[in-house]
Amino acid sequence: MQRMLFGAVALAAAASAPAQEVTGYAGTLRVNEANEHTFTAGASYTHPVHEYLALSVSYLNEGHPIDHHRDGVAGQVWVRSGPNQPGWSVAAGAGQYFYFDTSQLHSDSSTKYTNDHGWAAIYSLQATYHYADSRWYNQVQINRISPSGKDSTTSLMLGVGYQFNGVKGDKLHLEGPSTDEAITLMAGQGINNSLSSETAAIAGLEYRRAVGRYVDWTVTALYEGNTPQSKRNGVATQLWLIRSLNQKVELGMGAGPYFNAKVPDADGQRSHKAGLISIGGRYHLAKRVVAQATWNRVVTDYHRDADLFLIGLGYSF
Repeated sequence: MQRMLFGAVALAAAASAPAQEVTGYAGTLRVNEANEHTFTAGASYTHPVHEYLALSVSYLNEGHPIDHHRDGVAGQVWVRSGPNQPGWSVAAGAGQYFYFDTSQLHSDSSTKYTNDHGWAAIYSLQATYHYADSRWYNQVQINRISPSGKDSTTSLMLGVGYQFNGVKGDKLHLEGPSTDEAITLMAGQGINNSLSSETAAIAGLEYRRAVGRYVDWTVTALYEGNTPQSKRNGVATQLWLIRSLNQKVELGMGAGPYFNAKVPDADGQRSHKAGLISIGGRYHLAKRVVAQATWNRVVTDYHRDADLFLIGLGYSF
């Protein structure tokens, strides 16, 4: 089901449809079993595929309830009340949520926390107010996330969004503003997915090439800093689904393996596996100069997950 869902989202992004939507959210969340309350935040990209149907990809942060820091990426199918006319419209969505949960271990183990990953069902209700003669809109959304064997959550979020017409035909850098290869130098901050959230200065060097109408391939060298939890360097390779929102802006989501050249000790393991999941935006400053910002999640099998926030400048050739 998960592969089918994200495959449908990918196909939708390649379809010709107007008014793609980008929305930012903030709100409150309740952990149902524990009756706890915390904050929540998120961002989403929505692509209409029919007058009454849309698909979305979202990043959701479920706040910091006691002994848990959980966030993740969701893909959903939406049924809507109709075209985006001035006034109110409603929608209902359902899909799958891939979560990353940093949780406290209550045991005698030397490891005090764990990074759990898994799939959960997500169901949403949405009400949107569209302003006359404006691309801006406001939104109210309720999410219910129900993972197996973990606490379910219910969140109420308020959002502000913007509609884009999109770019007809191919991606920006296949249409002429720049060419289909780029080298980007990046720097930023890394945050370890522990309950202490240690930080470090990080850097990266990315090679990007367009390999399809809506697909990029990247190879990225990463330096994750020098804190005790972040002494890890390596190279990641990813495939990206890319969508042009206008003549200068692109949004994308990428995933692939991350090969570590150096990792901290982890429970005596000799072999470590990791992957990289990323969400990013690119802004074409000139024909051959592009600015880039990405959020990257290192996903590991040895409880050393990390968030890597990187910004940089690239040169297209």
